[in-house]
Amino acid sequence: MFKRLIYCSLLVVLTLLVFGSVAAQDGFVLHVFGPTSLDNLGSMAPDDVQAQVEREVIDGYLAENTDVSDVVWDAQGPIDGGVTRLLTAHLAGERMDVIGCAANPTNGAYVRRGVLRDITDDIAPWVDRFEPASLDAYTIGGRVYGIPVSPVSTSSFFYNVDVFNELGLAEPDSYDDFIAVAAALDEAGYVPVLHQGKNVWMWPMWYFETASQTMGDSIAKTTQNLRGEAKFTDAPDVEALARIGQFVDDGILDRDSLSVDWDGMRSAFALQQSAIYYGGTWELPWIEANVVDFEWGVFEFPQLADVPGARGHGGGPDSGYCIYSGVSDEALPHAVAFLEYLSRPDIADKHLGIMEPLATSIKGVTVVESAIADDLRSNHFPNTARFLDWIWPTEINDAFQSAIQGIVGGTITAEEGMASIQDVFDDLVFDGYSYDD
Repeated sequence: MFKRLIYCSLLVVLTLLVFGSVAAQDGFVLHVFGPTSLDNLGSMAPDDVQAQVEREVIDGYLAENTDVSDVVWDAQGPIDGGVTRLLTAHLAGERMDVIGCAANPTNGAYVRRGVLRDITDDIAPWVDRFEPASLDAYTIGGRVYGIPVSPVSTSSFFYNVDVFNELGLAEPDSYDDFIAVAAALDEAGYVPVLHQGKNVWMWPMWYFETASQTMGDSIAKTTQNLRGEAKFTDAPDVEALARIGQFVDDGILDRDSLSVDWDGMRSAFALQQSAIYYGGTWELPWIEANVVDFEWGVFEFPQLADVPGARGHGGGPDSGYCIYSGVSDEALPHAVAFLEYLSRPDIADKHLGIMEPLATSIKGVTVVESAIADDLRSNHFPNTARFLDWIWPTEINDAFQSAIQGIVGGTITAEEGMASIQDVFDDLVFDGYSYDD
């Protein structure tokens, strides 16, 4: 009996402790789901800086919204696994209120799969704070499914200025210029261009560049393909893929790039083993922090010969935030308030500023000022077009990744690569896909 009384007393104490703990939290917990490890505030900044600023922003939100006790932020996983991770969580009924949503999968998969809420009316009172072109990246069929909270990027070649000066080389403007530069670099013992080819999601960026020149208007041509008015096997599309292979055949792009990851590409450049690499302007914070032994610069993707179009570098607002389609009635106002808070210019200054933006999706946010920033804004941004993988479905993007790897590896022809992409598209149409701009 005595033991039973002790047991009951302990049970009461433990129960009170549990309920006391819950009462201490006393408020709503907002859940932010990041499909990849990059779906954090200030994700391209150094880790310690990113974590500190993210905590400051969350604390500021909690201070204003006293009925919210905490924000749980779950962002993890590789970039190429983001769609699968989100769809798996959706099917499993995992708790999600806000979703970190890159523009690529938002357009290519998330809206089509029904995981995002139409927030057109939710954000109407403060929609004017966004740059219209950036908001367009999250607008499908005239409805808004996410807010762009991001630096606005363009694409560029980053190069070792000291090596170029030592060898008497100028920034290549034409493709023929690039061939000559690559030959001189190779003779001097440098890898001309090393790409992070192991990260398959980076390969389509090369196609965006070549397609803009072989097609003249790659967005219009891609849209025609998706509407069934043209095909991915048309001559300009095939030519765009073939031109990527030419970079390898002409000694510019190292074929070993297929086995190099992001860290490997960056390290080779910082250690002056390679003289050039290609990427988005999201590379700038890393380069500023880590490339300290030599002067570096940027130049545009070269103008190809015998093509109807001009340069068109992929770019735009790379990341944003969406609200889950299954958000509860209780969570919805808190989720909307969180998006509103993140996108205030003074708050965005904190988490976007640490990524040294050239431009941003939100009006009034401070941008970086430097000679290279001025060069990029003056010469690269005017030649920037929307990333094509923000237009076509994720399945098509996956097919492009495979085809370009085959071209770089020399295992398929451009005709075979584009035929495989058209086959994937035909299967999508058979399954009910229709393009909605």
